[in-house]
Amino acid sequence: MKSTPERDIRMLLLGLDNAGKTTMLKKLATEDVTHVTPTQGFNIKSVQSAGFKLNIWDIGGQRRIRPYWRNYFDNTDVLVFKSSLVIFTLDRKLTNEFHT
Repeated sequence: MKSTPERDIRMLLLGLDNAGKTTMLKKLATEDVTHVTPTQGFNIKSVQSAGFKLNIWDIGGQRRIRPYWRNYFDNTDVLVFKSSLVIFTLDRKLTNEFHT
């Protein structure tokens, strides 16, 4: 039986700060999510599955980091924009920031 070559897939996680991007990253990598701290810059994890390797880039969502998001789009296969509706409905400032 011939095995299929492994494919590398690049996933980019974007979203405002405190939206849960790092928690999602850690859950995909089957890591403990009890103590998650805000991302300063970016985190990268690789997850192996049958026939592919998922390289996940979690980019910080702070306002000062967002202008650099465009630098991560090249060679991206999957883009996930993570939002937390709970944060948007409970925090008026974030709700306004999201809609502007």
